[in-house]
Amino acid sequence: MGQPAMVSFRNPQFGLIGAITTICWAVLFPSDAIADEVPGDDPFCVERPGQTTPPCLVKPQSVMIETGIATWTHSRAENDRLNEVAAGATTVRYGVAPQLELQLGWAGLISSSHTASDMRVQSHSTNVGDMTVGALYNFSGQDGPAALQVYFALPTGKGEASKGDWSGGVRLPLAAALDGHWSVGVTPEFDLAANASGSGRHSAFSCALGISRAVAGRLGASLDVSVIEDRDPKGVTTIAVSSGSLAWQASSNSQLDIGVGLGLTASSPRVQVYIGFAKRL
Repeated sequence: MGQPAMVSFRNPQFGLIGAITTICWAVLFPSDAIADEVPGDDPFCVERPGQTTPPCLVKPQSVMIETGIATWTHSRAENDRLNEVAAGATTVRYGVAPQLELQLGWAGLISSSHTASDMRVQSHSTNVGDMTVGALYNFSGQDGPAALQVYFALPTGKGEASKGDWSGGVRLPLAAALDGHWSVGVTPEFDLAANASGSGRHSAFSCALGISRAVAGRLGASLDVSVIEDRDPKGVTTIAVSSGSLAWQASSNSQLDIGVGLGLTASSPRVQVYIGFAKRL
């Protein structure tokens, strides 16, 4: 992907982005509604789909496998059009204690195709992506409303599918049930992201805000938006993406999902479509 154009929060057209960022930082001091949420007995807790991270955990001695069957992302930068397909991206989550789980992730097999404005293919590559290791700690139990997540990404991938250097980050997943059907989630995040050059790291700040609802039976729907300020040495960029998704809990231990994301700034991917599943063992 080419270097995105710089976007500033000071621009009035990004008032919505500024508002979302303000909300995300405000929830670092949880309200009484969040603090009083009552945990469930054995929730089916998955991170797919959507851009927020739930604070709930996999119960001790249990395994959750979450896989992106396929994700297609289309981006544009000047005269370069990038189409990227990621297949098999998987996260394995294992509960080690009532308030702690460990996570191991793989970005999958990633195929990238750069095309010029006249639709001529300039380059094409297919490589394996990077690995990620992390941990999620819930402050009050398996299904508590607030957690702390730490992760490190390792440059085990090849070519364009790899970031080229290690990176890491910290998230603060927060969630609250508004009533019997609606719930809201917020995930502020700080990262030491790998530089675009493939060597060294820089700071990046982000926040995701989402709302979800049980639609009918085992079917749920969610809408969310995320904002990322990436301070790469080559230039500061702001990426904002809104997305909508559907998730169907096929059984008490499995789920299928599908979703679409749309970019909100010039620096963001234009469109993303994904499908995936989760299975609790």
